[in-house]
Amino acid sequence: MKERCTRPVARFGGAALAWALTAAAWAQAAPPAVAPAAPAASSATAAAAPAPARAASAPAPPPAPAPAADAPQQIVVEGRGLTEAEERRDATVGMTVVGREELDQNGDTSVLDVLQRLPGISLDGDAPRLRGLGGGYTLILINGEPAPPGFSLDQLAPGDIERIEVIKGPTAEQGGVAGSINVILRSAPKLRTREVRAALGYRALSPQGSTTPSWGDRIGAIGFQLPLTAYTWANAGEGLVERVSRPVGSTRREDRVTSQDEWRGGGVNFTPRLDWKLSDSDTLNTQLFLQRNESRNLTRRSTEVLMGTPVTTVAERSASRGSWEMQRLQGQWVHKQADGGRLELKGSAQSTLSRSWGQWQGRNALGAQTAQRDNLNGQRERRLSQSGRWRQPLGDTHTLLAGWELEERHRRELRRLFEDYGSGATERRDGSLGRPYVAEVQRQVVYAQDEWLPDPAWSVVAGVRGERQHSAVTGQGEHVEASHGALLPIVHVRRAFDPRSKRVLRASVSQSLRAPDASLLLSRYNFNGNYERDQANTPLAADSAGNPGLQPEKATALELAFETQLPAGGVFSMGAFHRQIDQLIRRRIALETVPEAPVQRWVSRPANIGTARSTGFEFEIKGRARELLAGWPGPASALQLRASLSLYRSAVEQIDDPDARLEGQPPWQATLGFDDRVARSGISYGASFSMTPSFSTAQTDRQRIWRSAVRRLDAFVAWRVDGQLQFRVAANNLFPIDAVSRSSVADLDGFTASTVSRRSAVAQVTANAVLRF
Repeated sequence: MKERCTRPVARFGGAALAWALTAAAWAQAAPPAVAPAAPAASSATAAAAPAPARAASAPAPPPAPAPAADAPQQIVVEGRGLTEAEERRDATVGMTVVGREELDQNGDTSVLDVLQRLPGISLDGDAPRLRGLGGGYTLILINGEPAPPGFSLDQLAPGDIERIEVIKGPTAEQGGVAGSINVILRSAPKLRTREVRAALGYRALSPQGSTTPSWGDRIGAIGFQLPLTAYTWANAGEGLVERVSRPVGSTRREDRVTSQDEWRGGGVNFTPRLDWKLSDSDTLNTQLFLQRNESRNLTRRSTEVLMGTPVTTVAERSASRGSWEMQRLQGQWVHKQADGGRLELKGSAQSTLSRSWGQWQGRNALGAQTAQRDNLNGQRERRLSQSGRWRQPLGDTHTLLAGWELEERHRRELRRLFEDYGSGATERRDGSLGRPYVAEVQRQVVYAQDEWLPDPAWSVVAGVRGERQHSAVTGQGEHVEASHGALLPIVHVRRAFDPRSKRVLRASVSQSLRAPDASLLLSRYNFNGNYERDQANTPLAADSAGNPGLQPEKATALELAFETQLPAGGVFSMGAFHRQIDQLIRRRIALETVPEAPVQRWVSRPANIGTARSTGFEFEIKGRARELLAGWPGPASALQLRASLSLYRSAVEQIDDPDARLEGQPPWQATLGFDDRVARSGISYGASFSMTPSFSTAQTDRQRIWRSAVRRLDAFVAWRVDGQLQFRVAANNLFPIDAVSRSSVADLDGFTASTVSRRSAVAQVTANAVLRF
């Protein structure tokens, strides 16, 4: 295994050295371009390049004769980049862009607060979902590269972000069954910028806050941005679980479990960026992303048996500490050609480390300790990647885009558990405990597409994406290797109905791949902590294991959307989509005899069960109130309104139930919001409301889960004192409602059980200030 690990490092080290030498040589040898090309588009929007930008990249006309020496001339070229609204209007692929201006306007303290206001995005805890699909269907990117395992967008402060791009569908460059969310970190400014952002808030237990000083400047050909963020958090919640079960040939059993949870922690982010303009045609960019956070959690739980045999442990206490850190270095070299061509080479190295310690203590009804468990967990992952893309105009109507991506990941985990039942601590070495788990993944991607402009009203992007992945997993005495690959065609069409693209129709057909996580390929066994290993568990608290025979899911998608720009800058859009997912992965539960336990246990294993389909309709409208509502008083009113509605319907063919939907996808979701300004005062205010209804999902023919409705109301008031100082007070999740879920199995091999869980929610109030100097 050691030899397998060193080869990728050597191979990527040689590639990185060759890349650096090639870039330096080309920068010195290449002649300067006649005219600088347009600013670089991010990797996520390359396939969605706006039609005007593509037209502008046609070969430049021959330069005019030089003026006479005695007639000196001064030429001043002024220009600006596209606004977020213009990028959305001109893109061939449906997208939403949240820029620096909108981030500053709302003054959010969390990236998740930004995302939950966007149409078609919902949150499952701290994981965003596009069109109700998460769990690997939505691709999360940081600077165009996949986010590392264990990373949460909630750990990023909006002050560290330049923009957020939401692509609702796969592209040749980026996959993603549901689409992708690309968070782009702050870039070096053109002029000196210095600012300090500070926030103080309260959610539960104790105040929480963050501070972000940032300094950006440009010295000659070198520009830099140095943001540093320090933050703390605190939260608490209460839970109630009621369990009812009736095993085969046994009597009814009822339990009630109450819990109190506390979470505290803090962290630091440092994301410096350096841009070096080597010449008129060459630029070198480097981005460093350092992150570390620590957490402390405490849980108290008590169990009351309402019917059935009493349990030995009625009171539990769990305390844990953990840390997570990441180091990522990215480099990019950009070469612009005189004929409008553009070459980009990228390389990155990343390391993540996660460590945790926890202690669990159980006591009986008399208060005597019945057992104690100490667990130590560690996980380290290293990632190397290299990619490149070449964009070349061909004539007046075609632009060729081609590229590649190479990635290697090495991941190692170790879980250790020590148990003490009164006779001394001993280490458990069964299942996944006490044995290292090692995974190596190699991924290669090549893609090519042609951007065709048959006339000013039409744009067509046709491409193909080739993807191959090889996984090798070792652990628990077994070694599993799996390989898969596919050629995925993608076609996007855009039709503008007027010269300024105020009304646009988009359509696309695409295929994408969702590979199973490497950890699911090992059949390693994990006990459910709610039941001792010598006790029979229930299907609702099943143990888990992997499946070496898992195959990737393949999705075929159809998209159609119409969008019109309103006179005062607003927008109205409506669209429909349909996806067919083959080789759908879903967990199956069965009663098994396992060597890790003296009794039979219910075990959940992932499996490819068949085909699923998902169809949806989406509506969005936003703009000034005076253009949306007839007769609205005040022609100069600054009131902005926005609303969105998304309708979803999905079905799994192999499950005969009207609620056999894709897991976690609600029937619909809606958002409402407004922003307004008080004239000549610098004061602005706004609110947003989002809602998802309650719904039931049939996971199998015998098992289903129900989730309660989610309603969230956020509001803010901001005061811009001048161009340098701004204050903001925000309230998130006003009028919180408890989250309730119900799980049930009916006659699963004669077993019937149900569980009702309730988790409390809390509101949050935050005050922040931004000072620029």
